[in-house]
Amino acid sequence: MIVFVYGSLKRGKRLHSYLKSAKFLGEGVTCRPYPLIVSKSGWYPYLIEKKGGYKIKGEVYKITPKLLKILDKIEEAPNYYYRKKICVKINGKSVKAWTYFVRKPPKFTKKELIKEF
Repeated sequence: MIVFVYGSLKRGKRLHSYLKSAKFLGEGVTCRPYPLIVSKSGWYPYLIEKKGGYKIKGEVYKITPKLLKILDKIEEAPNYYYRKKICVKINGKSVKAWTYFVRKPPKFTKKELIKEF
């Protein structure tokens, strides 16, 4: 299983320790643009499934089904975030990877959009 992470699960971020058993495949970018904003607390982002925004930079990992269930708990899926497969470009190739979108996005302006967290 492949997962694309763009926020607090990335290397050097607060929740990365959950991916210590995962195989890092490389840095990736979404094939299409999405809105990405930072929470008011400032320590995690919201990826929003709608048009607009930027192609988002993140990291791609190979994980086990067991680890995917753990990530679902961390992301409070399917209640707070929901998991969906998206197209991600990594090392010049397009792959399908699971990622997490916020279920109820807060209101935001174009000024709040970011490319990377």
